[in-house]
Amino acid sequence: MSAAGISAVIPTLDGAATLPPLLAALRRARERLPLEIVAIDSGSRDATPGLLREAGARVLDLGGEPFGHGRTRNRAIAAAEGEIVVLLTQDVEPVSDTWLDGLLAAVTEPNVAGAFGRQVPRGASPPEQYLAERNYGSSPRAITRADVRRFGPGATLFSSAFGALRRAAWREHPLPDIVMSEDQGWARAVLEAGWELRYVPEAEVYHGHRLSLARAFRRNFDSGSSLASLRLAGGAWRAGAAHVARELEWIGRRHGLGAVPGALLYEAVRLAGFQCGRLERFLPGAVGRLLGEAPRA
Repeated sequence: MSAAGISAVIPTLDGAATLPPLLAALRRARERLPLEIVAIDSGSRDATPGLLREAGARVLDLGGEPFGHGRTRNRAIAAAEGEIVVLLTQDVEPVSDTWLDGLLAAVTEPNVAGAFGRQVPRGASPPEQYLAERNYGSSPRAITRADVRRFGPGATLFSSAFGALRRAAWREHPLPDIVMSEDQGWARAVLEAGWELRYVPEAEVYHGHRLSLARAFRRNFDSGSSLASLRLAGGAWRAGAAHVARELEWIGRRHGLGAVPGALLYEAVRLAGFQCGRLERFLPGAVGRLLGEAPRA
């Protein structure tokens, strides 16, 4: 592997409050790995650019270009030098100093296009805790083309919040330029091309969200729109109902029955957003811009 055999790519925007633990972990990783840090910034007005440069990162500026989950990451990956690219968000916090080891080992296995690690929720709502436990459990797994057929609500094939990809696979299949779920779209493309993916639970970061009802609707509107464009949203009503039933049972056991009504309201809003997003292609563009969270043309 060359001196820049591994590249960490981080899209940033006003991330000064959350970046320091991640940058400290990356600095420590550079002491033992051939690692470069490439950030692509969307016009931060806080101390983000300075923190990145102090950590030795190369900072790319979008220069007023709208952020796109796939498009912006593709630009940063193209500018990076590593044959292995670690995708991160600015609000993940590594759990230990070995957080990258399992990912890097997995992504260099033959025929593996990418690997993603465990995301441990901290400060997340009960529904988001359930999603994290379902998607980021303690057992490693290999993900193959068969998993695309089993994909359903709440499922994850890969994660661009904390994952690593092989540049050779990215050259064949860049991240799709869609409003959200670019990681699921990329995963589907590489899996259908015959590659495999890996889930590596010993690679851990803290990462979670506590979304308001309004943000839950908007984010899931984007998710429904993106997954519909990828033809990954079929049968969502039946699968969604089964997902919610399992979730409410889990929340009742974990948090008590008093937490169930709030979770049911949250899931109703989330499902409404997702189903509306599935129909975005039939709606005027202004409606999508109003209801979604991610930028649109």
